[in-house]
Amino acid sequence: MTSVHAQADMADLPLEQLMQLQVTTASRYAQTALEAPATVSVVTADDIRLFGYRNLSEVLGSMRGLHVSYDRTYHYLGTRGFATPGDYNTRVLLLVNGVRFNDNLYDQATIGTDFPIDLDLVDRVEFVPGPGSAVYGANAFFGVINVITRNGRQLAGPQVSAEAGSHGSAKLRFSLGTVDAHGGDWLIAVTRATTRGADQYYPSYDTPSTHNGVAQGLDFDRSTQLFARMHQNGLTLTLAHGERNKGMPTAAYSQVFNDPRSRLTDTTTRLAAEYTTQVRPSLALTGRVHAGRYEYVGDYVYDYPPLTVNRDVGTGQWWATEWQWVSTALARHKLSWGVDYRRDTRIDQLNFDLEPRTDNLDARRTGDALGIFVQDEFALRPDLTLHAGLRWGRQSGSKGSVNPRLGLVYWWNPTTAIKVLHGTAYRPPNAYERDYRVDTPGGVVDTVALRSERVRTTELALEHAPTGASRMLLTVFRSNVTNLISLGHAHQPDRFTFTNAGRVHMQGLEAAVDHRLDGGARVRAVYGRQKLRDTVADTGLTHSPEHLLKLQWSDSVRSPAGLGWQSGRYAVEVIGVGSRRTLQHARLPANIRTNLTYSARIADVDVSVGVYNLFNRRNADPASYEIREDSIAQDGRTYRVKLTYAF
Repeated sequence: MTSVHAQADMADLPLEQLMQLQVTTASRYAQTALEAPATVSVVTADDIRLFGYRNLSEVLGSMRGLHVSYDRTYHYLGTRGFATPGDYNTRVLLLVNGVRFNDNLYDQATIGTDFPIDLDLVDRVEFVPGPGSAVYGANAFFGVINVITRNGRQLAGPQVSAEAGSHGSAKLRFSLGTVDAHGGDWLIAVTRATTRGADQYYPSYDTPSTHNGVAQGLDFDRSTQLFARMHQNGLTLTLAHGERNKGMPTAAYSQVFNDPRSRLTDTTTRLAAEYTTQVRPSLALTGRVHAGRYEYVGDYVYDYPPLTVNRDVGTGQWWATEWQWVSTALARHKLSWGVDYRRDTRIDQLNFDLEPRTDNLDARRTGDALGIFVQDEFALRPDLTLHAGLRWGRQSGSKGSVNPRLGLVYWWNPTTAIKVLHGTAYRPPNAYERDYRVDTPGGVVDTVALRSERVRTTELALEHAPTGASRMLLTVFRSNVTNLISLGHAHQPDRFTFTNAGRVHMQGLEAAVDHRLDGGARVRAVYGRQKLRDTVADTGLTHSPEHLLKLQWSDSVRSPAGLGWQSGRYAVEVIGVGSRRTLQHARLPANIRTNLTYSARIADVDVSVGVYNLFNRRNADPASYEIREDSIAQDGRTYRVKLTYAF
């Protein structure tokens, strides 16, 4: 990974250097973006600062092939148009510094305020689209996200950051980065964020008995984050802890509307130790041991009668180890192989009414997961490289699965690369999909015998850099999903059932242009078109936009005369999402969201001012089964001011 001294200000590097920046996610070892058997997207720390991203979901929403929706509780990620209702981001694998971050209960990838790491501590986010099970195993179904954090050198000394914004939002971070006398790199940071939230209006509840459809003071969001990282002599230790308390204004799962007791908490803790060493000049070893705990507590208010609070508790706990060897001993070959093992020591799901105490669910299980993989990067010719990989994996309760990956990278000339990619992936049903069966008036989630989902994808990509200031990408893909696990209505009212109900065909194209003008200005345009169809029902999919558009423009601006400001930068981002079909077969219109950010350094203080949804456009996201509304309105124009001071 490139150090801060090598990358300094990413915006000022020529594109030739940017294209040589290393990525680690595609093959689990460092290689350039052009060498990787994938079309990798990268958002850097400079991009995060420049465009004023406030959480991981906004970072991902800016990336090629991804779109984000929000139901006022969680953020959900769509990949190349695929976004099924009731899915907690289980079909993408989330890594932090290469370590799996999906929990062992819901298999969810947390990307909103429940993600426990402050974006100020992130060096870069890499996204590799397409099946990644040949490298990473389960959940690397439609892609892999790797959040790579910064180190103490990059945040040298103590630093304080404070911000305030619309709807009573405020955030305070303190961090300390240092390098000790023995070369040890240390970073520790604490962040506290809170949002009062605006009152939310829901037409389905617009009656006098339900507060005329207004949920008052229930969109609050409060979170605390702790992050620590140490690196010395090949050993890296990491701690990430996050706690979030969130109101539920939507009265999900048929709750009493506008009751202040309706809320949830997410608590996550992750520990990781990594050791890397050069066993000999041609052989490198990376070993990891990591552990995690995730707990969800939701309070749902029902009037059975009597009026009572139903508590839903999910607890997951696990430890894991990973070992990988990379060898260059054979001429023209770069071989890597390894083994991953995870022990699920606790997967508990409880549901009970508080007063009077009535138990509805007590499901407890343990298990494990094992994977063995091998891959080879074979230089057939100086201009042609074959990437071949194979992984066998097994998880408790599911059959073993073998997943291959093939990639052919051909350098037509020094500025043009053609990639032919093919791979498969699988996703076994998680504990929530297997075990959650609660008999309450709010509904029943039932489960039939479930099989693992499978996907097969073929992709053809062309990457071209005609000058040192331009980069172009064109890729076409085709995917077939079988045994799709989906949440749908059963025969009884208010009853949900997980089944292997669907087979989905996906095809599309993506195009991207990145150009830097003289003087430091930069323009970036990304367009994606995808068509998805359920081949069993012979219909299109809900939540799935056909078109995705991302436009970015940034430039420097001179400081006002006589005020002593250093030159600042402004950035404009436009995100367009095509129309989407809802569960009630309505069609939400396409929406365009424009964000404007200005950042500068004033008297040793870094200042950032952001206006989000600049033109106050009304837009909404499709709702899932558990919400009475067919769609959920999103925020109008909002503001944020952020100040950062380094001592």
